This record gives sequence, C-alpha cells and structure tokens, in this order.
Amino acid sequence: MHRSRWYLLMLALAFSASPLSAAFDKAGVLGIGARPLGMGDAYVAIADDSSAMYWNPAGMVQVPRMELSGFVGSLLNGKEYNMAIGFVLPFYEQTAIGVSVVSLYHNTGDAATQAFENNYKLSFATPLNVEKTVSVGVNLKFLQFASNAQASYTDAQGNNQTINATASALGMDLGFLYQVMLPSYGKKVSFGFFAEDLDTVLTWESGSQERVPLYLDFGLAYWLEENLVFAGGVANLNDTNISGEPLDTTLYTIDSAGNTVEAINSLQPNEWRPHLGVEGWFFDNHLGIRTGYTSFVTTAGRFTAGVSYRASDWGVDYAYIGHAEHLGDSHRLSADYQFGPDSRKVRVVSLVQPPVNLRAVPANNSVDLSWTANPDPNVTGYTIYMSKAPGTGYNPIQRRIKENQVVVDGLTNGTRYYFVVASVNNSWPSVESAYSTEVSCVPAPIIPGTPSMTGAASAAQARPEGTITLKGWAPPMGAIAGYNLYMSKSSGSGYVKVNDKPITGLSYPVSSLDVGERYYFILTSLSRDTPPVESRPSPELSRVATQAAPLPGPAAVPAPPTK
Repeated sequence: MHRSRWYLLMLALAFSASPLSAAFDKAGVLGIGARPLGMGDAYVAIADDSSAMYWNPAGMVQVPRMELSGFVGSLLNGKEYNMAIGFVLPFYEQTAIGVSVVSLYHNTGDAATQAFENNYKLSFATPLNVEKTVSVGVNLKFLQFASNAQASYTDAQGNNQTINATASALGMDLGFLYQVMLPSYGKKVSFGFFAEDLDTVLTWESGSQERVPLYLDFGLAYWLEENLVFAGGVANLNDTNISGEPLDTTLYTIDSAGNTVEAINSLQPNEWRPHLGVEGWFFDNHLGIRTGYTSFVTTAGRFTAGVSYRASDWGVDYAYIGHAEHLGDSHRLSADYQFGPDSRKVRVVSLVQPPVNLRAVPANNSVDLSWTANPDPNVTGYTIYMSKAPGTGYNPIQRRIKENQVVVDGLTNGTRYYFVVASVNNSWPSVESAYSTEVSCVPAPIIPGTPSMTGAASAAQARPEGTITLKGWAPPMGAIAGYNLYMSKSSGSGYVKVNDKPITGLSYPVSSLDVGERYYFILTSLSRDTPPVESRPSPELSRVATQAAPLPGPAAVPAPPTK
C-alpha cells in the first residue's frame, strides 16, 4: 500500500469503533499555533506565547501580558478540522496560569464515522530561581473522545452488547525551560524539554483501558539577535497508530484452526522525529517570516513556512505545511490578543530599595557600571539588566553581584545600550527591588593621549655598540597601560616596534645600533582595554647612534724597587 494512502487509512482508523485505535493528538503531530508549525515544530525551547500550553508549558513565564488566542487548521482536504482556544494569565514574578481547549473534528461525509476528540487543559508555570532562567510548567488535562460509530462485543454471559465508541482520561504533562543570556555572542540560548502524557490511561465505555503513548520533545534555540532565532530538536513518539512504519503488503496471524486472528499493517514505530526552524522579525518587529523542516513516517522530509503580522496588542499568524500525496496541503491560521499590564513591571519594592546614582562609562566593547552601595543590611547583592531599547525589554546579564560596580563586556562599539540595576534581598527565595533609574551608554574605544618626545633622547655612555636611550617623555592625561616605541632608518615610514611588551616607565634603551647611523623614533600610548587601543603616534624624533669612549681602567702600579 502506498505510504500516503496508508496514512489516510491510519487517520481514519484513529476514529473507528475499535477501542485500541484512538490516539489523541500529540505535540507536533498535528500541532497548535501557526507560528510553531511554520518553524517545523521546533518550538519546545522557544514557547513564548499562549501556544506554550501545547508545546511546553514552562514557556508561559515568558508571556508578558494576558493573552487570548485562537487557532484553526483544515486537514485531509477538509475532512478534519483542528481547532483551539487558549488564555494565559501572567502574575507576580513571572508566574503564569492558563486554560485551553483543543478540539479535533473528523467528518468524511458519512455520519457513522463522525468523531471528535477534546483536550481540556489547566496549565501552571513558575520560575525556579531568582534569576528566572529556569522554569517549570505543568498541564493537568481531561481527554474526551466520542464517535457516532458503535462497537459490538459478547459479554461474560454470552450476551451480545452494543456500545458507543466513547472514552475519557485524566492526564498530566511536564515541561522545563532553561535560558542562558549571551551578551557577548547574541541575545540568549535556551534549552527545552517536554513530556506529554506521563501516565495517561484512556477508559472506554466498555470498561477496557488503553495507555496513551508517552511523547518526549527535546529542543535548543539560539537568538543571534533580538529578532533572529534558530531552533532545533528531536521528538520521540512510540505509537503505531501515528508513527508505525507501513508495510507494502498486509501480514496476517493465523491460529491453529486456520482462522485469521490479526491483520498487521505496520511494524514497530519509527519513533524519532527531528525539528529545525528559523524565524526573523522585520520592520520594527511587525512582520515575521519563518521556515522549518520536520521528518516523520507519515510526513517524511517536509518543509514548512509561515508569516506573521504583529501590532502593539494583537497579531495574526499563517503557516503552510506540505503533505504526502492524496493528503492535501495544510493551511493553518491563528490569532492572539494581548491586554492588561506587563507582569514584568510588577516588582516588590517594600523589602529593599533600588540602587541609586547609577553611572555608566564607555570603554572599548564594554561599559563600566557603578552605583552607590545600598546600606540596607538585608541587601545581599545586585542584578544587572540590559536592553537595546529605553524603558523596556530588559534582560538579566549578571546576577548576585556583591560589589557596587561591574564591567559589562562583549558589547558592540557604536551601539547604545540601556542599563538598570536591582537590589536583591536575603529572603528565601530571594526577591529583587524595583529597578534603579535607567542609564544609557555607547561603547567606544578610549583613544589615549599622545605622549611628547621632544628632546627625549641621548647617547648612552656605557655600551660598546651604538646605543640610544629614549627618556623623559611627557605622559598623556588619563590612565594608560604603557607605551610602544617604533624605530626606522627612514623618516616617516618603515617603523618597527622595538619593545616586546608595553613600556611602563618613562625611558627605554635601544641597543645594537650602527654607530654613526641616524634613527627615527615615534611613541604611542596604550589604553587599558582588552585588547588595548593604541593612541596616535607622537611627533617623530631622530638621533644618531654613537659609541662612547670606554671607561678608564685601573691606574698602573709601579713595580717595587730592586735591592
């Protein structure tokens, strides 16, 4: 049987009367949210909107405001509709709760095969540390399946019974998200993990039970810039209804009497599924474009694509997914509306006060921050936040700083950065104060002053070869790391540095020169940056190497007189 036709058959079987055929939609098999679907389902390490309840509930801590969302997708040339509605409520310290309903409706035109499955979720997510870089999320859910199809069986007393194909179950999902800020190499990198249906058992009307297969998803996301993210991962689903390798020829098992016992159409599941995706935002983050790749037995090696439009408080997303022959391509559409205050601005201010007198001094690819130490004995440290926009979008870049100053490096010269600092108290878990007053700064190389060398050379008096000692030059204003001395035999060109490491004093001897030869020198100063920045050269100075007369030897002692 052709693979695509087999998939169509398997989806139909998923809603037949057989109690063993039901398989509730797993994360990434059909999917919720046009944005993650357009990224090839590579979303477990991103999960920063209300669809996180479906992909990784731990990601709900990233939703800044109350968000209401809806989703619809037409599948199998209109024979199925996948729909969802969700609401996320963030509150104190980035904790969030959410509710959602996912409904999959199947209708081939035959009333006897009409079926639906509903997934009702209550979700909760919270950070696990004061840095809010590690979060955990939990889904508690109720699964419901119903079909117009009926099943007949013989009970223990030998009576024929007819039942409806209905089933229900209680289940739980668990998700983790770990985010690492990378100011030196981009915005951040995050790691996600999601386990769906940890111990979910579906109970049918007949009383038989079926364990819903466990779904695992591991992912990694890297934000090269604020508006550019690359994501990837791999999922595991061991379910023959969805991921079983189809057979070209049906196999049958036969009992000793020659009767057919079971028809086998698939082998053990090909349970591993890769995800890859990339997403970029343009025009002040109003236009989003994404693409992805995913591979599965039923949709092997398929590319996806999507586009989004975002306003200040609403957005729409579209995704296109190509499928195998006869299944038809999928078009998914979702929309969301955000409202209410930003939860990230709700901060505790009564326990400790924020730092004051925050100052920022530019340096080469870095900024030196300092502030007045908080005298409150309950303050155990400080948290540094940075953004590329004033008043919003702060990301924690350093936590639990004990001193009242810090060097933020790995920045880009010429780019303006915005900083605030919060005090951290001694409670458990620790709680931060409100933000300090914001300061901004543009990193730039600090060009040290040019030293003066006028009249700063003389011939040495103690070496047999040609020697010139440069000395007594005027140091520039400001703190420096030292000097570099360059020499040439031609005026204005051909300079070669003569010192192996920065000169820290105000003199330097140059030896092994040709006696009577004229040499030309320039001097530069070095900043304390890493790597150091070199100043403009001093005016050129020339001197002739001379050989001093040898030092006088000891006086001759006359021989004693002879007798």
